[in-house]
Amino acid sequence: MEDRSFVAKLLPMPFFASFIGRARPGSLRSDDHVERAAAWASWAISALTEMSGLSERQYVALLLDGKFYDPKGTGPKVRPHLEIPARRLAKADAEFPDRLALMGNGLSFPWWLVPEVTAVRRALFNTPDTSIGDLVEVLAASADPLRSALREMSQLAAGQWHVIESLLVAGDDSLAHDAAGDFSPEEVATYFPAGATLNLEVSYDVKLRDRGSARRVGVWQLSGINAAGERFSVGVVTPRLTANSLFRDPLFSIETESAAAALVRGLLLRRLAEHHLSGQMNATVHSPAPVEEAPKAWLRTVVAQPGKKLPEASMAAAVHFLQTYPVAEDAWELLERAAAKSSVLLTITRDGFLAAHKNALRYLRRAEDVERDDVNIILPLGWDDKSRVVRYTFSRPSAEEEAQ
Repeated sequence: MEDRSFVAKLLPMPFFASFIGRARPGSLRSDDHVERAAAWASWAISALTEMSGLSERQYVALLLDGKFYDPKGTGPKVRPHLEIPARRLAKADAEFPDRLALMGNGLSFPWWLVPEVTAVRRALFNTPDTSIGDLVEVLAASADPLRSALREMSQLAAGQWHVIESLLVAGDDSLAHDAAGDFSPEEVATYFPAGATLNLEVSYDVKLRDRGSARRVGVWQLSGINAAGERFSVGVVTPRLTANSLFRDPLFSIETESAAAALVRGLLLRRLAEHHLSGQMNATVHSPAPVEEAPKAWLRTVVAQPGKKLPEASMAAAVHFLQTYPVAEDAWELLERAAAKSSVLLTITRDGFLAAHKNALRYLRRAEDVERDDVNIILPLGWDDKSRVVRYTFSRPSAEEEAQ
């Protein structure tokens, strides 16, 4: 039975007080991040327990739902749990439910080894005290495409998975390296272009890697740089590299996996497929379809006047454009479509546009001034069907106009 007096002493602490308002009963595997995070906030309060270490030291922990895998009966007598560091208890962390929700379904794994639980604790608590809001936003917007890409590769790989299982049994060094190898920002951006502006990278827990844990659950850190220019990271748990865990176990259903775990699982499966399986399995996460132009936000052209300076789009127009279309491919598609509709020839190339968009968005997310050269490329000059030079700009109504 829950020790309510123990919990009552903890709730006023900065750590719990900062997120208890988000706690709501619900599914820990909801495909909606807001609902999922609320359910994990509720779980965190319900899972609170007081533990004693080997030296009789008392500490606060989150009791995991699973048990230790101990067929010989010689392992720990306690339930798997995650000790909450004292330094974290003394600080507010309103985004803690987001961290739990992003870790993925693997956090509910039923059979743990001690090194795995220790690695999960590191991944959850050994992180910078910086906001992950930008990551949450990007992943939430791309959750369905991330799951779709993972589903596509899983369907292709399932029929060949006996190859991977044979390599596991043989102790193949190349497979072990692939299964626990890090992913560079370039690798992540190639697979997941929508996250490129956050400079995302993925690293496997170093101490767990030394234990040859390719046969067990994987524990990773998804790291990047937020809009304020601060480094952040979140933990992610991935399933064992078995056909049952990857393709059949309801716990690891792609439909209910967190967006962060779907990203890491996709990266891992893509690498294993490229190196050890046959067929075309180098999938890329496609961004959601761009929002169609609407009266509340549209591209328009300004005609260059004889004897006057070439028109330039304002910084405000550039910022509005980047905020409305943060995915470079979507922004380029919109610009191409608008130019074709008005019979305007663009003066820039696709590659140049994508590079300028990426650079401008990086500055914007760091709250720095966007370079004028980049603005002049993402909102470029054109040549219309009346032989006139025109400049593209982006219009969005004022708050007063939107309220009408």
